[in-house]
Amino acid sequence: MKRKIFMFVMIAAMMYISGCKEEGRLDHIDDSAPAPAPVTLEKVTNNPGGAVIKYSIPIDKNLLGVKVVYTRNGEICESKASKYTDTLVVEGFGSTAPQEVLLYSVGVNEKLSEPVTVSINPLVPPVQTVTFDIEEGFGGVIVSLEENHSNANLALVLLSDTLFTSGEKRQWIQMQTFHTESAARKFSRRGLAPKAMDFAVYVRDRWGNTSDTVYRTLTPLEEIKLPKTEFRNAALPTDWFSSAEGSNNYRMENLWNGVEATNSAIYASAFSSPMPQWVTIDLGHRMSISRIQKWPRANYELYSGSGPRTFELWGSDNPNPDGSWESWHLLGEFEQFKPSGYGEGREVGPITDEDRDYWYNRTEFELTPTDNAQDPYMTVTHLRLKFTSSYTTYGTEATQGQIIVAEFTFWGQLKD
Repeated sequence: MKRKIFMFVMIAAMMYISGCKEEGRLDHIDDSAPAPAPVTLEKVTNNPGGAVIKYSIPIDKNLLGVKVVYTRNGEICESKASKYTDTLVVEGFGSTAPQEVLLYSVGVNEKLSEPVTVSINPLVPPVQTVTFDIEEGFGGVIVSLEENHSNANLALVLLSDTLFTSGEKRQWIQMQTFHTESAARKFSRRGLAPKAMDFAVYVRDRWGNTSDTVYRTLTPLEEIKLPKTEFRNAALPTDWFSSAEGSNNYRMENLWNGVEATNSAIYASAFSSPMPQWVTIDLGHRMSISRIQKWPRANYELYSGSGPRTFELWGSDNPNPDGSWESWHLLGEFEQFKPSGYGEGREVGPITDEDRDYWYNRTEFELTPTDNAQDPYMTVTHLRLKFTSSYTTYGTEATQGQIIVAEFTFWGQLKD
């Protein structure tokens, strides 16, 4: 018995030593193998700022893949693809000038085939086809981008002239850069004094190609963050607010409690609340509203669930105490913006990093004159928030629904 145990221990030890023995490198790369044959060009599809090149690969057991080499903005660039694909993309050209690129088959031993020269004719790049502008806004200026139909990754660079701030020699300085892949989007630079300044804006892509520059002399409109210390629940007869689960953590006053990104102390109506539903705020001051910031419940309702999708803002300087609508004026109709856009059927669709950032950090609603809201900046003493749909109820005939918001902040002017 002892002999068997001894033999077992010895065999186990030998297996352990054998298992730990370092093996030499198994290298199957044949450095003497010739370079693979060239690819065969099949088709070139030109697109804005580049092209898609389709090819067929040679039959060669030593083939690793294919690469394309080209010169862009004075720099030599290359893109690679495995042997299991048949297309390569070249991109980033800043003009429609014809370009020649070189296609190579690449061997496992990294030897290159003879090049295949491919001529491409890039279409007009996005930096030259998008439309953009800058205009004065409340508290600053608004930079707008439109017609980015290819959803190109673009930067809008905002400049200002130091002549207006320092009185010294004219010198353009960069104020802010806005990045987007949206088909259309507006950006705001706030915190500017209501005095004339020279501004400029241009568009840049990720390869350094730029558009022409737009210049404007603009005077930002006066705007302040309106105080909430005197806000009160007006509790008019037709208003509806019943907190979810009857909890004080979800009461109406949390709409203006100053806690912006939170999971508690939020506004959350009961699941059985009517849809649409509205509440009325006594402002405690005479005010004119220019924009609204909305803060969602932290890390919840990302373009979904009980987050408000559409709502209306109404104002009155003398609301009828019976809660009727005759003494109210529409200030704005709003839908939650999604930078990447909604689907053709208005479905939410994929959510991008830009969408996520906008939802949690940058959601704003600008008040602007419309056919239905002809005087959005009228002086008011009361506001009425009318929630017309959540993401759950949007596009349905639901007569009940919940609304969840962490905070609303109003900007404009005090008229007291």
